[in-house]
Amino acid sequence: IEGKTVLKDLVQGNIEINNNTIEDFVILRKDNKPTYNLSAAVDDYQMKITHVIRGDDHKINAFKQVQIFERMNWKMPEYAHIPLIHSKEGKKLSKRDDASTVEDYKKIGILPEALRNYLLRLGWSYKDKEIFTEEESIKFFNLKNIGKSPSKLDFDRIKSINEFYIKSTRDDILIEKLINYSKLYKKEIPKQFYDTIKINLSFLKNKSKSLEDIYNNSKYIFSYELKDDEIKKIDKSKFTIIKNIYFLIKKEKKIDKDYLKNIFDKIIETEKVNFKDIGQPLRIILTGSEYGPAIYDIANSLSFDEFINRLELFFSKIDKNIKN
Repeated sequence: IEGKTVLKDLVQGNIEINNNTIEDFVILRKDNKPTYNLSAAVDDYQMKITHVIRGDDHKINAFKQVQIFERMNWKMPEYAHIPLIHSKEGKKLSKRDDASTVEDYKKIGILPEALRNYLLRLGWSYKDKEIFTEEESIKFFNLKNIGKSPSKLDFDRIKSINEFYIKSTRDDILIEKLINYSKLYKKEIPKQFYDTIKINLSFLKNKSKSLEDIYNNSKYIFSYELKDDEIKKIDKSKFTIIKNIYFLIKKEKKIDKDYLKNIFDKIIETEKVNFKDIGQPLRIILTGSEYGPAIYDIANSLSFDEFINRLELFFSKIDKNIKN
């Protein structure tokens, strides 16, 4: 075919190519079954499609489909070819990439509204606005503001936006999301711990960038385990200090912040140690991990009996290890 074919693209602008650069493409196989381009053109026509929005790797197919529409004198749909999303390395995303499907993001606790917001802003902008509600997304989005260059997937940015939505979500809604998440992707949170987690969500979600983070931060509440490998991280020289704390707490039967701070301050002064020398061992003993919430928050989320029981479990384990 001589001449040129013009693709009027809502994103790429008018793209013109010489027809002799388009190969003589097959529209019917030997068994008379239609090939992709004929099927796509006929489907779009019969279904009265007004806009074809797809990745820009389909641009060459669009020229072939335009020729079919022109030869058939059919009303042409409008085309919009959007740049593909690339990895940080600038390569096309594939199934081999981490978190390349929606299900992958669900598994790590990314909220639907956060992923929608991120994808909306990927290669598109509206003034300097970063966060969009669903209603704002519908109101402001248009194809004209989509860039022509591929965007790189930034997982850190996804988590940052997700953190915003986690902090913006009401606690009663967030706890439901967390419970459902645990049912689908983790060891399910037992019902008897729902209220405790909800009451303490304000600090459990602090610095959390995903439902998975909140789940991990709250595991010490519903799935406590003190492993020997964690105990080994505690300096043996701190064992006596921990026992002193234990006896003081058990005597007064208090674990409120003011009381704990008072005895910590006294021990820091008399033993010539830092708060970290107290805080880290206690965090390991009370949560089973050296990483987690602040000591005062941990104490506030546990009952007095549970607090004491965990300290006593620690003592029994180190006594057993000494005997062995």
